Amino acid sequence: MNRNKHSCPSSQLYLVVFWLSFYAAVQAPYREGDVILGGLFTVHLRGNSEDQCGEFDSLGLDRALAMIFAIEKINNDSKLLPNVTLGYDIRDYCETIPKATRMTCDLLKDKCFTNITQSKSGQKSIMALIGPKESSTAVVIGGCLQMLNVLGISATTTSRELSSHTYNHLYRTVPSDIFRAKAMADIIEHFKWSYIAAVGGDDSYGRNGLWSLVKEAATRNHSFCVAMTEFIPNEGRSLSIRNIVTTLRRQENIRVVILWLYGSYTTHFFSEVKRQNLTGRVWILSDEFPSNSYPDSSSLHGTIIVQPLSFPDVEFQEHKKALTIKATQEYFPEWWSEITTLINNCSSSTENAIETKLCSRDMHSEASYIIDAVYSVAHAFDILVKESSMTDNDYQRKLNTNINVMQRLLSRVNFVGLTGNISFNKVGDRESAFYDIFNLQVQEAANTKRVKQVLVAKWEENGKRNKRLHFFEKIHWNSPTGSPPKSECLDQCSPGTRKSITSPCCWQCVPCPRGTINPIAGSANCIECPRRKQSNEARTKCVDLPLANVKYSSAGGIVILVFCAFGIIGTLFSFAVICRFWNTPIVKASSREFSIVLLVSILLLLTLVVINLFEPTDTICKIIYPWRYITYNFCLSFLLVKILRISSAFQVPIAHCYTIGSLTNRMQLVIVITMHILLLFVLLPWLFLDPPINKEYILSDHYIFIECRAYNLVVGQILFLVTCSYILLQTGFCAFCSFKIRNIPENFSEAKRIAFTMYIFLFSVLAYHPVEFSMDGWYVTVVDCVTTLLTAYGFLCCIFLPKIYMVLFRSELNNLRNIRHEVTQFSFESSAARVNPVFDSTLQHGQT
Repeated sequence: MNRNKHSCPSSQLYLVVFWLSFYAAVQAPYREGDVILGGLFTVHLRGNSEDQCGEFDSLGLDRALAMIFAIEKINNDSKLLPNVTLGYDIRDYCETIPKATRMTCDLLKDKCFTNITQSKSGQKSIMALIGPKESSTAVVIGGCLQMLNVLGISATTTSRELSSHTYNHLYRTVPSDIFRAKAMADIIEHFKWSYIAAVGGDDSYGRNGLWSLVKEAATRNHSFCVAMTEFIPNEGRSLSIRNIVTTLRRQENIRVVILWLYGSYTTHFFSEVKRQNLTGRVWILSDEFPSNSYPDSSSLHGTIIVQPLSFPDVEFQEHKKALTIKATQEYFPEWWSEITTLINNCSSSTENAIETKLCSRDMHSEASYIIDAVYSVAHAFDILVKESSMTDNDYQRKLNTNINVMQRLLSRVNFVGLTGNISFNKVGDRESAFYDIFNLQVQEAANTKRVKQVLVAKWEENGKRNKRLHFFEKIHWNSPTGSPPKSECLDQCSPGTRKSITSPCCWQCVPCPRGTINPIAGSANCIECPRRKQSNEARTKCVDLPLANVKYSSAGGIVILVFCAFGIIGTLFSFAVICRFWNTPIVKASSREFSIVLLVSILLLLTLVVINLFEPTDTICKIIYPWRYITYNFCLSFLLVKILRISSAFQVPIAHCYTIGSLTNRMQLVIVITMHILLLFVLLPWLFLDPPINKEYILSDHYIFIECRAYNLVVGQILFLVTCSYILLQTGFCAFCSFKIRNIPENFSEAKRIAFTMYIFLFSVLAYHPVEFSMDGWYVTVVDCVTTLLTAYGFLCCIFLPKIYMVLFRSELNNLRNIRHEVTQFSFESSAARVNPVFDSTLQHGQT
C-alpha cells in the first residue's frame, strides 16, 4: 500500500479547515491511514465545569500541529515506513480528566471488537496514543492503555509516578520530574535560599513533583527547607488558591515559591496573586503559561521558569507560518489573526496589541518532543514491518496480531531526534535531561508593557560528574535593589551565636556558651576553645586565659612593690647611717659586723618578695625555695650568735642554772657554719633528687594560675618537710633564747627588741607554712610576700630604727658614759637580786 493513496492535494488547506472545526468543538480532526495514531491535547483550558471548555490554549494547538506535521513528514519520507501511511485521530479534552477518559475510551473502543480491523464506524483502530499533556491524566488513562495493549508516548507528562512498571505501556520523550527537581534544587542552592514554599496541583504531576523536591532537599543535608507545602485540589480550587495566597502574604520570610502547576491552575493562581497584591516574591515555575492568559506583568517580573531544553525545529516553524499566512488570506481571518499574533512573537506594531505578552520565546518548546514521540512510534513500526516481511494483502491483520510486541520494539528504538538521542530505559524514560532556565523580564516601550522571556541558564544531567547549572545571563529580580532576595526563616545568626533548630525549617539564634566561639555567621555549631584559652565577650574568637598570678601591674602587686621600695630605701638608709657613724658607741655596742650582715639579710628578704612577683618558671622556683630558707637560716644563725653573746656578756642563763662562760669569735663562726651545714645537708638532696617545679592550674573559662610546687615526688616532700621543720625549730629556739635575755639593757634594751623581732619572725613562719601546704592560688603568693615583708620590716624597725633614731636625734646619748651607766645599773640590780630574791621580785613588780 503506497502512501499516495491517502495523500491530500492540499494538506495545509485541509489542516486549517478541521482545526477551525476543532475550535468550534464540533468534531475531532481525523485522517485516514494504514496505521492510526491517537492524539490527546488541550487546545482549550479547563472551563468552569467539567463539561465546558475554557480559554483557547495556543500552546495546546502548537502541540497538535506538531503531531500532524510529524505524521505528514513521515508520510513523505521514502526511507522510514515505506509503503505505509500514518493517519491520526486527535481529541481536545480541555484539561479535564473525565473528558480525557471518555475520549480515550472512544479512541480505543475498536480494540474491544473481535474484528479489530474495522470498527462499526468504518475507522481503523488506534495503534498508539500521543499524549496526554498532564501527568494526572496519564495516570488515569494508563490502565486503559495497559489493558488494551496500546502504547502511549507522551512529550509533556513528567511525573515521577509514571517511572514505574505499573505504567510500562507509557513512554516519554521528555525527562522525568526527578531531574527537574534536581535543577530547581541547584538554583535554590546557587542563590542560597534556605526557606521556601511549594505549591502544586493535587494530582500526580503536582504531588510527585513537590515530593521529588522535598526528597532532593533531604539528600543535600537540608541545605534548603520546604517550609510550606500546599496542594490545589481539582474541586474548589478557587477557594484553595485564595487561602494559599493569603497564607503566603502572612509568611513574610518566604520570598521564594515553587509553583508545580500547569495551564489554568497557573493562570488562576496568578490572578489571585494580582487580586491580593502579593508582591516581592520570586516564583519558580515548572511549566510555562498559556501565552494569551498572562495576568498583570508586575507579578511576573523576576519569575524563573524551568523548562525542558528547547530544540527549535525551523522546518516546523516555517510550516506553521506558511499555513497561517495562507489561512489568513483565504479563510476565517478573525480567528487566525489571533494565532498569527501569537506565533509571530507577539507583534506589537498595532495600537490594539495586548498590553502584556510573552514576546521573546517561540512557542515550540514542547513541539520538538511531540515530533520525536511520533517518530519513536514510527521507528518502532518500521522495525516491526522490516522484521515481519508483510505483504499489502495481510499487512493490517498481522500488524494488529503483533501489537503485543510493540513494547519490546519501542525499547529497541534508538535514533537521533530533534531533542537528542532517543532511547528508552526499562520503565520507558530517557536517562538524560536538559533544561532551559528562563527569566521573565517586564519591559516598557511607549505605553505598553511586554513580558520578555529571556534564557539565562541551562541545566544538564548526562551522567558525567561536571557542573550541571550554567548561568550566562543576568537575572532581573522583582526587588527594590535588583539583587536576589533573601529567603530565610530568620536573618543569619551573627558570629558569636549559633543556630538552634526549632523546627525542620526554622531556627533561633542562641549565644554560644562561655568557653566556646563561633566566628562564622549562620553556623549551627559553637567550637570549644583550647584548654589554655577562653572565649571573648563577643564569643567570636578564643583568647588566652588571664594569668591569675599577682603581677607588678595589679593593685596588689603595686602595693607590695611600694612596701618593698620603702623597705629597701630604709635598709640602704640604715646602712648609710651605720657607715657614717661607724665608730660611735651605739654602733660599736650593737656589733658593727652583725648589723651589716643583718642589713644584707633584710635586702635578701625584700629581693625575695620582688622575685615572688615574677611569673613562675622552673628556674625561678629552684631559686625561690633555697633563697627563702638560706636567708631565714642566715638571719637566725646570726641572731642566735647575738643572743648568746648578750647572754654570755651579762651572765644571764638561757637554760635553767646554765650560764655561758665566754663566747669567742671562733665559737661564733662554728655556730653559724654548723647551722648552715645542717640546712645544706637537707637542702641539697632535696634540690638534686626532687627540685621545685612550676605547676600550672587551669580553672576552665576563668584563669590560669602558675605556682611553684616545692616537690613532685614523695622523697621531695619528705626533704621539704624536714627543711621546714628545721627552720621552725630554729626559729622557736631563737625566740625562746631571746625571751630569756629580754631584760638585758645592753645598748638601750637591744635584747628586748631582738626578742620582739623573733616573735614577729615566729608568727610569719607559722602563718606562711600552713597556707603553703594546704592551699593553691594567687593568695598563697600574697601571704608569702606579706609574711616576708613582715619579717624584713620586723628586723628593720625593731633592731635598726631605734639605733638610727638615737644616732640622729639623740646624739647626747650616743656616748660611752651613758652606755656604761646603763650596764652598771643592770649589773647592780642583777647582783642585788642574786643576794636578796625579794629585791628581785620587787624590782620586777616595779618594772611591770
